Amino acid sequence: MFDFVAIDFETATNYIPCSLGIAVVKQSQIVEVRNWLIKPICFPYFHFYAQKIHGIHKEDVENEPTFDLLWNEIEPYLQNTIIVAHNANFDVNVLRKTLFHYHIPKPKSRYLCTYVLARFVWKESKKFSLDFLSNQEHIELNHHHSDSDAEACARLLLKEAEHLNCNDFNELKKVTKIRYCKV
Repeated sequence: MFDFVAIDFETATNYIPCSLGIAVVKQSQIVEVRNWLIKPICFPYFHFYAQKIHGIHKEDVENEPTFDLLWNEIEPYLQNTIIVAHNANFDVNVLRKTLFHYHIPKPKSRYLCTYVLARFVWKESKKFSLDFLSNQEHIELNHHHSDSDAEACARLLLKEAEHLNCNDFNELKKVTKIRYCKV
């Protein structure tokens, strides 16, 4: 059975988060989906293209807490677990850079990328984006909404494992030889 937390960040610019979504998976079932709006450290600046992609504007986060104030609520989800993300290097780097900015220690967790895994599972595919794979695998997605992206990512990992006939992370690691990296 799979236990993990899927994450997705939306950013105001580069690696500065303005939203975090998570999907908690216990015994291969999604048991919780959460979303936080975050007042970014670059406030009030938002890159115009980021706003166009996710639709979050400075007015939406003006009265929201900064990441450091949310960390006590977020940390229990990310501590001592496997974190899963689509294009995980991006999301994990957002997390790392934000924690570094606030002098917060990184969680003791490992992470896995569903994009990398998708390239192993669907070798013949021409695309591996979250929206393309969600459509292919009939996973509901409201793209670039962090909670929906996190939930779709969680469902995608479960589909990838199913395609590979893997019932847990140990089997998945043996079949794919994909590394789990430390946050």
